Amino acid sequence: MNTPPDSLPVVYADESSNSGQNLLDPDQPVFTVAGVHLPDDLAASIVDEVRARLPPTQGEPKYGSLARSSRGRTALMRAFEQLPEGSTRSYLMHKRFMVTTKLVDVLVEPLADADGFNLYEDKQALALAELLHVCGPAFGDAAAYRQLLQTFVNWVRQRVSTNELFAAVAAYKASVSVDYGDFAEWIDLLEYCRGVADETAADLAAGEQRDILDPAVPSLYCLCTSFGESLGQFRLVHDASKVIDRNTALLRMAHLFPDLAHPGQFNDPFPATQIDFADSKAHPQLQLADWAAGAVRQWAAHLAVGGGDRFSEELADVVLPWVIDAVWPSGPPSIEMSPSGPG
Repeated sequence: MNTPPDSLPVVYADESSNSGQNLLDPDQPVFTVAGVHLPDDLAASIVDEVRARLPPTQGEPKYGSLARSSRGRTALMRAFEQLPEGSTRSYLMHKRFMVTTKLVDVLVEPLADADGFNLYEDKQALALAELLHVCGPAFGDAAAYRQLLQTFVNWVRQRVSTNELFAAVAAYKASVSVDYGDFAEWIDLLEYCRGVADETAADLAAGEQRDILDPAVPSLYCLCTSFGESLGQFRLVHDASKVIDRNTALLRMAHLFPDLAHPGQFNDPFPATQIDFADSKAHPQLQLADWAAGAVRQWAAHLAVGGGDRFSEELADVVLPWVIDAVWPSGPPSIEMSPSGPG
């Protein structure tokens, strides 16, 4: 017997720093999505307390504006202290590393699969992405490697031709030092993917595989399956999002697709039986999700590219318990690399 939607638990979700498929925006190196599951009265009291600490002329207290002032940062930390354990969760993506994982997923994996080789078994696809991410800028010209990644992104977005993509591959390969011949063989592998690229380019031109570089859908899937482990089925209320709206069918069909992290298995069903979109002004939980996503993003950006201020470092103890998983190169503590989910 199906549970009526009105009696289901509700999870509220919001994103921070979604630049869509423009994954190499230098000003937005990290994407995060956060969700909260809180009673209405508790969420309202936390938000009201934050508002009471702000000037009466302050508009809607978004994370970006709060984090810029000492008063706002104090209010945020007080709000975070009141969130019950397990009520807040987040998923994050290192955007540049995601480009590399997608380079492997889109070009190399289909070639390997055609030869009967499961590149996802034992996380070999991730290992290859890690190799390219770490060694690419070091073993060849760093600018040529960055141009290769940018050209791949532009190719997926149909802004450059397949010829231009493989010209960028060849230009980077030519820059690899002769001292790193073994690594150059992996770039040879990319050149062998021309047939796959031609087929994929035709699919992209036909409108298929839309949003394959947008981190929002796979991140939301991972976030929601985490909540589903404790809540079962629930109703999702998401801040307005065009990409989530047009991919709701994909999310609901996730269980029909293979689980890339576990060969031979399928993805878990998407536990949100209903997805509604709302304005954060109407739901204090959405405001809290905005603050949580912003805090995780600020802390993670500090790890990804350095910089930031002391507050970015102080957020670590608060936000680390929220992070359920990440697409992230090896290095940061308490974050395990994971595949990029359905889509």
